[in-house]
Amino acid sequence: MVVDVAFDLELEHGRCVGVRLPAAEAEVDALAVAVLAPEERDFASGLSPRRRRTWVGGRIAMREAFVRAALSPWPVLGDTRGAPVLPPGITGSITHKESLAAALVAREPLARIGVDLELDVARTTDISSRVLADDEAAELAGLNPRAHEREVLLRFSSKEAIYKALDPFVRRFVGFKEVSLSMRSGGGASVTARLRAGEGPFSIEVRWRRFDGIVLATARVLSLR
Repeated sequence: MVVDVAFDLELEHGRCVGVRLPAAEAEVDALAVAVLAPEERDFASGLSPRRRRTWVGGRIAMREAFVRAALSPWPVLGDTRGAPVLPPGITGSITHKESLAAALVAREPLARIGVDLELDVARTTDISSRVLADDEAAELAGLNPRAHEREVLLRFSSKEAIYKALDPFVRRFVGFKEVSLSMRSGGGASVTARLRAGEGPFSIEVRWRRFDGIVLATARVLSLR
């Protein structure tokens, strides 16, 4: 079967590839057989159909990213916190929705990277109180409802990417309000970290873009100790 590539981007934080997932479970399973390594197929076979769909999609995206970054394909299983286990000197991250999965990979011996994608559509639930720190809420206070919703989504996605990149260093859940973001129009952000356990210091970078009805955010985290 042919992998349906939605996008292939050479980004500041690495090579990012998105793949579209077929609607039928049988087609997802056929893709797994055609594309994934035996170790990956064995792991996927023990998952529920819904979880298997997104897990397989993420591994297919990661394999495509490896190939397009001129890296040798690698069976990508997960660590105890669910993050992809990659060869020494390579770092990467996976994100997925029901019909779309993406992976980010880079040659990076010290820093860690994270990726998140979200559908850029109107929401039925307001998540701002859960996502925004006080300074972020104040910055967005004057926006109209739709613009406010889109800015909240952008910060949600960017923080998800940051937390994936932070996790190898802190090995814990990081709350949304432990980081504040002030977004820049060119696709960057100013990042202020207030980690409750006092970890760090870290260099934290964020890059984002909106295209084809999605928000895509990437992050790079480097320990300064």
